[in-house]
Amino acid sequence: MSKAVATAFACVAFLASPALAQKAQDTLRVAYKAPIATTDIYIDPQPETTLTSVAVYDTLIVFDAQSKTFRPSLAESWKQVSPTQLDMKLREGIKFHDGSAFTADDVVYTLMYISDPKSGLRFSANWGFIDKVEKVDDYNIRIITKSPTPYALARLATTTPIYPKSVHSKLETKADFGRRSPVGTGPYKVVSIDASNGIKLVRNEDYKPAGPWNSKAKIKNVQLMPIPDPQTQIAQLLTGGLDIILESPKDQSEQLTSMPNITSTAIENTVYTYLNFDAAGRSGLEPLTKPDVRRALSMAIDRPTLAKAIMAGGDMVKVIDAPCNAATQVGCVVDPMNLKYDPKAARDLLTKAGYPNGFDVEITTIPGVEKMGEAIAGQLRAIGVRAKLENTTFVAFRTKQTSGKLQLLVAHYSSGGLSDVNSAVEYYVGSEPRDYWREKDITQMANAASAEMDPAKRNELLRKVFNAVNDKSLLLSLTTFPAVVVHTTDLVLPKVSTIFTAPELNNIGWK
Repeated sequence: MSKAVATAFACVAFLASPALAQKAQDTLRVAYKAPIATTDIYIDPQPETTLTSVAVYDTLIVFDAQSKTFRPSLAESWKQVSPTQLDMKLREGIKFHDGSAFTADDVVYTLMYISDPKSGLRFSANWGFIDKVEKVDDYNIRIITKSPTPYALARLATTTPIYPKSVHSKLETKADFGRRSPVGTGPYKVVSIDASNGIKLVRNEDYKPAGPWNSKAKIKNVQLMPIPDPQTQIAQLLTGGLDIILESPKDQSEQLTSMPNITSTAIENTVYTYLNFDAAGRSGLEPLTKPDVRRALSMAIDRPTLAKAIMAGGDMVKVIDAPCNAATQVGCVVDPMNLKYDPKAARDLLTKAGYPNGFDVEITTIPGVEKMGEAIAGQLRAIGVRAKLENTTFVAFRTKQTSGKLQLLVAHYSSGGLSDVNSAVEYYVGSEPRDYWREKDITQMANAASAEMDPAKRNELLRKVFNAVNDKSLLLSLTTFPAVVVHTTDLVLPKVSTIFTAPELNNIGWK
């Protein structure tokens, strides 16, 4: 039993009486790990803010993972007029929570604000492909991109909420919008925001879904509660003071679901785990620059066992052959990898490469995959590679990454929730500090794919990119990383989400 769960069980015994379940009051209570101060994903781009943002605001379009197509939301239709011109027709009759009409002015304002480097947003580069946005009339807009951008629709469907110009433009301090005057068109309205007590939402009874892919809220009230201590979260769940715990690790979720009235749901998303090699030799470790050595290390890793024994999510956890999730992302195409777990063959290949006695190597992990790192270190030691483990914070990892000191990296990546592989591809070859391969041919193919507007031709380029990564053993894709949410048994949660840490709040319902 994990320490957090054991401590929580002990605490439960001292609680005077459990809180009453809130199903009768139609109130969903969700625990956050971090303090909640805003609903503005542009100002505060963290997972908790994404969960709230999707509930309060709408995007122009949404990605339907079941059909792997983009669907209407605030826009009812769109047309790629040329490689650099995207025309969109907006839905009429949509109201913001304050009663004002949604029009093209709001879209033009929002997109120009977030794509302007002068706005000071942390991730304004995500919309750097936008050159200008023109209002054709009240319900038609034209987006002009700086160059062909095949992933533009994915970006517009992901973390690109539309704000009311009449409210946001008048604020001298833009951060005040998300924490003091949040107004959207989404399925929930904000009742109150308090950094200590969290965020309270109420169902938007006037919400008009564009289709079944973005439904009205099933539960009337939502309370998002900042509870950073895992033990307190568990105690609250067990005593009826909480309905959902987000991002539960495998041992914790298994222990909690053994309790009456507690279950878990694994949710498909865009997150995956991987092992990256310093193939370029930036860290100075020569063995990793040799393809046979990297191949041998890959053969020593038992990915199916890692998926089953380490990852939470049961059958939803899949072994993958590319750094993406084909179930939730456009462009995740790769030929099956010719790689089998074979420790003996791995030892023989190490000997052939000139390392019969192995070598010393350091594995760096980021938060969330420490146990994966431990397991991989053990499997590498089994073939004579003396693997040392360093578990880091995200800040320490970034410092180590940019300074070129990573040898082996075990990590996860969310692609920012983007329903397209462009984010993942750029992550490895689009930035000099992150590029540990320095493979010009792969970079050239990746750049070509980022500008190819024909889906079939783009998929073929992406297939070549991922196949080349596997052929050269530059990175070993490991598993998908579904979000595992522990909750009371009177809730029904969806199995797929556009949010990489949780389901959309409006898609959660009571049994």
